[in-house]
Amino acid sequence: MKKGKEEFFSKQLKPSTNKPPNVVVIVCDDLGKYEVSAYGEQHVMTPHIDQLGAEGVIFNEGYVTAPTCAPSRAGIMTGRMQNRYGFETQIMEFYPTNMIEYLSGKYMVKTGDFVLTTKPEYPSEWQVYKQGVPPTEINMAELLKGYGYQTGITGKWHLGVSKNHIPLERGFDYQYGFYGAFSLYTPERNWNKVVNYVHNSFSTRYQWDSGRHGDGAILENDEKIIEEEYLTFAIRDKAINYINSHKDGENPFFLYCAFSAPHIPFQAPVDYYCKYEHIEDENKRVYYAMISALDDAIGDMHQAIKDAGIEENTMIFLISDNGGATYTGATENGPLKGGKLTQFEGGINVPFMMKWKGHLSAGTRYDHPVISTDMFTTIAYNVGAELPTDREYDGVDLVKYVNNELSGLPHERLFWRADHIWAIRDKDYKMILSTRDGWSELYNLKTDKSETINLKDDMPDLFEELRSKHQEWQQNNLPPKPMWPRVMDHKFMIDGKEYLFPA
Repeated sequence: MKKGKEEFFSKQLKPSTNKPPNVVVIVCDDLGKYEVSAYGEQHVMTPHIDQLGAEGVIFNEGYVTAPTCAPSRAGIMTGRMQNRYGFETQIMEFYPTNMIEYLSGKYMVKTGDFVLTTKPEYPSEWQVYKQGVPPTEINMAELLKGYGYQTGITGKWHLGVSKNHIPLERGFDYQYGFYGAFSLYTPERNWNKVVNYVHNSFSTRYQWDSGRHGDGAILENDEKIIEEEYLTFAIRDKAINYINSHKDGENPFFLYCAFSAPHIPFQAPVDYYCKYEHIEDENKRVYYAMISALDDAIGDMHQAIKDAGIEENTMIFLISDNGGATYTGATENGPLKGGKLTQFEGGINVPFMMKWKGHLSAGTRYDHPVISTDMFTTIAYNVGAELPTDREYDGVDLVKYVNNELSGLPHERLFWRADHIWAIRDKDYKMILSTRDGWSELYNLKTDKSETINLKDDMPDLFEELRSKHQEWQQNNLPPKPMWPRVMDHKFMIDGKEYLFPA
């Protein structure tokens, strides 16, 4: 353990004399902004998610730090741009170990829109084993546990599977769920209770074949269990049990509830599927049903907090780890360009809500850009925690901005990087480019949220200014290279133009 982190926990952390608020962080998986009806679309209704926002704050310009699951979740959990500690792209389960395997994968395996990188890398086993949030980082559970919190996680982890990366080694007292990127929503013997939709893609076939084995196994406190219940509801039930068992405790609790829905594989309970008989597209019908089941699960959790009598002393956040996965053919990202895997707005502009009854005005719509790392900082400030001084944090206290105790923009600039893709939002303007493939674009998001009018040639001075700001940010804040290499890009055709984004 890094000395700075060790000293922080041994000297700085002291339990608060007053009981601070409970903290519940709900993360959805690949839920697009415009699949939440509070943002204005009506193709699938999410009344319970909408209610959470209506009783608190809906962030109209909420962002995540990456358009893919694992890097985004790392940013959420640590309050720091994951690039700062080398967590730049997805955790990979397999790498080619020699040129023969690389060429076989590149030319003999039908990978569809997934394209192997042009430069093969063969990391050793010990390098692959290190994938995850490094032990030198302090996550939400570790921070709050140091202040006397009880800590629990239900659902998807995806922040490392080796022994020193799993939740029970990273500040959590209780764990339920799976460690990897995905799991089946129900075991095969229960498929009479669900409707499946199997996409004909390289990645999806692998997910169906993997099932609940390996990193997709369902675990409780690191012990494999047989889970018969539909996974979205099982995650909900474990979360509600955790809330009820800690509602009267002497110490506050932190619950990180990370749903896997509506990430592929697509499996919907039959009764939810039947609600969408008016949807002719089978792919979308199953997908919408999964979102409705997720919405009900979140509503049940919200009600459990009310029934427990702890609503006024519980800070609740809800966010998606990235935008909708357009490559499934099911998602609706509304006016936003692109989707998951891309740094266009459809990949990083997400549903984001916060509720803290009695501390935030119900029904607030906040328009300035905020980002997922703000959750960590907001939690720390409002539970009375001191942040370590040996590292930079990338968040603000949202309570102060929402309540107008602080004016102006929470962030003048937001940055993203994934290998050859750079992006920056500076007030209303956004630059995005590929250093490898040579394309570059500039948009005014205030007048062109759909990113359709490239202003690079019309505003070359602004483009160069933003590019320079991005380079300066990298030079001052990021390590020389990521902790592990990536394997693939995903090919997208957007508005008639081909793009390759790190997968």
